Amino acid sequence: MNIVLRKTRQATAVSLALVLLLGSVNAGITIATGDGITASGADGINYIGANGITASGADGVLTFGVNGITASGADGITASGADGITASGADGIVASGADGITASGADGVAYPSTNSVVAVKPTGITASGADGITASGADGILVSTADGTQQRADSIIITNPNGITISTANGLTAIGANGITASGADGILVSTADGITASGADGILVSTADAVTLRGADGQFSNVAPNGISISKVDGITASGADNLAVVSAERITVNTPTGISTAASASRQQVGLQSVDPELALLLNQANQATDDSNINAVVVYHQLPAERDFSDLQRIGILGGTRFHVLPAVYISANPDQIIALSRLPNVRSIYRNRTLQLTADPAQGVTGVERARRDADVVRNNAGTPLSGRGVTVAVLDTGLDATHGDLSGRVAQNVKLADVQSASVGFNYPVNVENLPNTDQVYGHGTFVAGVIGGSGLKSGGQYTGVAPGARLVGMSAGDLNLVFVLNGLDYLLERGASLGVRVVNCSFSANTLFDVNDPVNVATKMLTERGVNVVFSAGNTGAGWHTLNPYAVAPWVVSVGATDFKGRLADFSSRGDFASQLFRPTLVAPGVRVVSLRSSGVSVTGVEGIGFNGDTNIAPGNVPFYTTASGTSFSAPQVAGAIALMLEANPKLSPAEVRDILQRTATPLSAYYTHEVGAGMLNTHAAVLESAFPQRKLGNFRATLNRGQVRFVTDPLREISGTVNPGTTGFETTVEMPADALMASMQIGWGALSANDLGFALYDASGRKQADKNDINLPGLTGNRERAVLNAPTAGAWRVQVKNTLGGLALTPQQFAGVLEVARAEYAPVRDVDALTATQRAAVYQNIRSFVMSPTGHKFRPAQAVTRGELAEALVLGARVPQYVPAAATYRDVRNDASLFVESVQNAPGGALFLDVERGGVFSPNDAAGRLTAAVALVRAAGLQAEAESSQSLPLTTLFDAGLIPSALRGYVRVAISRGLLTTTNSNFRPQAPLTRLELAQAMVAVQKLQTQ
Repeated sequence: MNIVLRKTRQATAVSLALVLLLGSVNAGITIATGDGITASGADGINYIGANGITASGADGVLTFGVNGITASGADGITASGADGITASGADGIVASGADGITASGADGVAYPSTNSVVAVKPTGITASGADGITASGADGILVSTADGTQQRADSIIITNPNGITISTANGLTAIGANGITASGADGILVSTADGITASGADGILVSTADAVTLRGADGQFSNVAPNGISISKVDGITASGADNLAVVSAERITVNTPTGISTAASASRQQVGLQSVDPELALLLNQANQATDDSNINAVVVYHQLPAERDFSDLQRIGILGGTRFHVLPAVYISANPDQIIALSRLPNVRSIYRNRTLQLTADPAQGVTGVERARRDADVVRNNAGTPLSGRGVTVAVLDTGLDATHGDLSGRVAQNVKLADVQSASVGFNYPVNVENLPNTDQVYGHGTFVAGVIGGSGLKSGGQYTGVAPGARLVGMSAGDLNLVFVLNGLDYLLERGASLGVRVVNCSFSANTLFDVNDPVNVATKMLTERGVNVVFSAGNTGAGWHTLNPYAVAPWVVSVGATDFKGRLADFSSRGDFASQLFRPTLVAPGVRVVSLRSSGVSVTGVEGIGFNGDTNIAPGNVPFYTTASGTSFSAPQVAGAIALMLEANPKLSPAEVRDILQRTATPLSAYYTHEVGAGMLNTHAAVLESAFPQRKLGNFRATLNRGQVRFVTDPLREISGTVNPGTTGFETTVEMPADALMASMQIGWGALSANDLGFALYDASGRKQADKNDINLPGLTGNRERAVLNAPTAGAWRVQVKNTLGGLALTPQQFAGVLEVARAEYAPVRDVDALTATQRAAVYQNIRSFVMSPTGHKFRPAQAVTRGELAEALVLGARVPQYVPAAATYRDVRNDASLFVESVQNAPGGALFLDVERGGVFSPNDAAGRLTAAVALVRAAGLQAEAESSQSLPLTTLFDAGLIPSALRGYVRVAISRGLLTTTNSNFRPQAPLTRLELAQAMVAVQKLQTQ
């Protein structure tokens, strides 16, 4: 099998940037895969073939460029903003974060272009578990049903098929597949697929699908019998999010943006020799090399397997006489001089070496939105749980943090274990296990962060009379105090869970800390979390608090086997501090988001730094004075992550058999879309605990199937090649100025500057648009670490032209030395498939159409948007779920007699919205009429209620609509809705007429959804 890997454009951009920024680098330290570390008399750092470290986008330029590190060779460190693919060697591919895609029997590998893997004449591919198939083709699709009738359609959506066979296929494209395995035969067998778009295969047979829906060229839907479907005259097959796909003897298979691919050749090679070295450690070694410094460095050595006695003998032979070993984690903590570290890097069993470091808590100093209460009182869920509301009972959640105050009344009686993680930090001779102290009443006597996190997960609310309860108040907790959160203590905690977690019943671990470094699959933390996940433990990480710039995501939250959580406020607006990933990346993005602004939880006894911050920064004024001794307020992704950890506990109580992969899948599919933001900012959207619990308890209630087929090729997100700047800022106030060119069609732009991590200088920059108006001014606190010295700014819809960049040393005349810096401008754009009927629209109208297309709220039919076509009631319901933050919901039995299949989820969701039904003109148990045109009055009511403006509308319903000529056609009870719809820009009038009974057009809906998105961010 030939596999062709098209590496991302960012990898090329970073390679080019490294050449431009560094020129020729003389390596004082060379790190080569399998060969270890070599020191010379030069002054640079050179990585060759390091296959675990992933520098995302501009991170690669700024981290490596300004610090004197370069990646050399075609298969060195990969900068991968889109798909996290790292190539290792001539014939092996490793996608860091594979969910389970394996291609075996490869004949060779090449890297010709962007973002896909092409397999020619594969020996076989198997994927498992998906739920929806969409077929589309330019020539039309002919569908033959079981009774012999035929229909022609523009596209086909197949829901929950049990078996699909595709033979003599011309091409198959799998996008975002979770598990593809190659084995042998001829034909393509797809079972329970999750989203397949077929366009061009010669023959497709579908058997025992739950439902098959055809969308015709006029945009209307019709249903056919699901058994025995053949599709002809299409052009290819796209599988989105497929879990179960078997391909036998197809001529050519293309896999786009795989989450993980490994070949047999690379797999075998990965088991021997050094794979990567912490870049911070590389810098230390290079400094020691230049200064002939032989002082000791504290480091973690990761092995390919749990080290045996011969491995410890090898360390002692090198001169490393003692250290800390772990029970399950294949690592050893040692203290060694540079020469000893270089020597041990050449040992065949050593996988990676990482310097000890202090990690950062993701709390920022500066409940109802997730559906927790709906999950607790859902009648179906309560009946299914032996008549008891879900509380996390029977599930243990571990909190790896600053500790846990088990003496707090809200945690009383539910702490299964409270451990102070301790270690002599390699002080003794010999390789000994950590010395942990168990069964302590309070391991969080200083900071209070861990106790606050535990309260979000499972506080009982006892001390507040039930006012402040955690998400899973019935869950048991394990507290693990990592002290000052240095790397070794964190690894000690993860090893403790690997050894003792099963006996304690631990199914979830919350990690609200981050590191200022790069993503590396060989990082000991990532090695440990992968091992925990493989043992059935769900690992939840906070996304980080480094803000709105691209590439700010916590590197431990990048791993695709963990659940990473960003932060919003309780209105669903993205928090400024919440870390972002890389634009259009499948790897570098949060899994989802949850509220993390001004969260109320437990105040630990003792000093409680978190409690002091609550008083000083977040304000405890909303807490009743009698509750202040027990509760405080804090903000940060530290406190959005435990909301997800608690939700997972509820899911596992509802269905203990769920695997971490299934939990992560359900969380993403059931999340409420946040269409005003991009996936690198919010991932799949807002946590929907209610829907996640429903699908966990009732797997037949498939929610979120629509997500697999939202992008049918109507839009593609791209980032332009990096625009680079560099220069020197001298002491004083003059600074450095240059210009960068902003293109005309930019959706977003990110400007970053970076300078040496060890520098004492502090730089800031300002951006001025082509008209001279200041659009950004950045001078944030720079944290120590490999990627610490940098400033970032993000611009939404920047105007075209020459932008001026002004860089200054904020120390002014106090700066002692000139400071070199490097900078990059990254521009994101959307490329659309041709839409042939919007040219006659105004520029504003076209912008509304394309905004809906790129946010997946509305889609063209073929190459036409059909702006004048009437919107059906079912389509309006769908748009409100996709674009107006209506949480997903599916009941046990259909509410309306005429709603089935995919339309059911959207209709049931809008009619069971938390604030009440959005369509007021239907009765429960009656007919919804999903295929009838939606009138403008019906749309006004639904839009206003979905936007959360119901109270405003009802308070003004008695006011006359004197500005409308046709006000008499509007019922008095609904006039407030019309008033608000007009005043908020949701709908417009024509010649002072509202036309309440006229059908809503697709253009009007597109404009309304743009207005809704604007309201969502205000």
